[in-house]
Amino acid sequence: MEAGTCDNAAAGAPFVEKSSGHGDSSGGSDEEKRTMQRAAAAGVVECGSRMKRLFGFEREDLSSWHRLVCLLNRPADPASLGIFRFLFGMVMAIDITQERGLSHLDYKYLDGAPVCRFPLLNFLQPLPLDYMYLVYVVMFFGAIGIMLGCFYRLACLMFISTYWYVFFLDKTTWNNHSYLYGLIGFQLTIMDANRYWSIDGLRSPKKRNAQVPLWNYTLLRSQVCIFIVYFIAGIKKLDADWVEGYSMSYLAHHWLFDPFRMILPNEMVSLLVVHGGGLCLDLSAGYLLFFDATRPYGIFFVSYFHCMNSQLFNIGMFSYTMLATSPLFCYPDWPRRFFAHFPCFLRPVTVFV
Repeated sequence: MEAGTCDNAAAGAPFVEKSSGHGDSSGGSDEEKRTMQRAAAAGVVECGSRMKRLFGFEREDLSSWHRLVCLLNRPADPASLGIFRFLFGMVMAIDITQERGLSHLDYKYLDGAPVCRFPLLNFLQPLPLDYMYLVYVVMFFGAIGIMLGCFYRLACLMFISTYWYVFFLDKTTWNNHSYLYGLIGFQLTIMDANRYWSIDGLRSPKKRNAQVPLWNYTLLRSQVCIFIVYFIAGIKKLDADWVEGYSMSYLAHHWLFDPFRMILPNEMVSLLVVHGGGLCLDLSAGYLLFFDATRPYGIFFVSYFHCMNSQLFNIGMFSYTMLATSPLFCYPDWPRRFFAHFPCFLRPVTVFV
């Protein structure tokens, strides 16, 4: 019995201890699980917060089509879009008189002047000269209407309809930035860019400062500023002639590169600055502009790049148009914060704000 008792006790002791230990372990395991769950939840929140700080949205916003649509329709401040609309309209009004040819229209559409038509668009013919002046006047007033935000939709239609007509009349005048102007004009037509700094906003209190969907900014930032202009231009520069420094070696002799020639020979200026710098900037500019931490550097290098291009090449208003797109990557309310620093006696200047 004692032995049995002892055996039972001995057998029971480990059992009780094991049971107790198992209970403690189970309790500890449950506690550990709860702790791990809380840590995981905190990690998800931290990760989500970090992602939102970097990209402006949470990972869950991309988890389904419905969430993505909700994200793209999230209300955003119209201020930055309104400033871009104003600048784009102003630049286009200047471009119409210069690169579009309003100042020399009689020479551009002389009877019998050789032309090269676009494929499948051979049926397009220029109107008589008097009517071509009318077409350009409509396009010019459309650009002015976009700039002022006055009868905005009508102004956009006036601009893009006449712009694309003139664009498709002559293939020899085609270039990338001319195509870009028409594309931006079309995009502005479907956007609500007249909610800030616009005459339409003064005429209609419902439109003034009304928020716009986030996709208005997303479309311009991604399609125009990253892929079409910068990133694709960088990919095109990956050919052997550009990478090895032969495409534009003559640019190294321009006075703009005098500071670089103080420390580098012409050959290295051409290879490293002209070709290497242009390649790296085009491939990285969109991403530098996208993130808060790198945006100041991106704006600096992009602005320097376009200011140089305005002096190096005869490309009309393209450099200034691209300078106008850079602030689109900043927070949408940056104009309000900027104008808030104006002294009181200058506040009437910001009557549209």
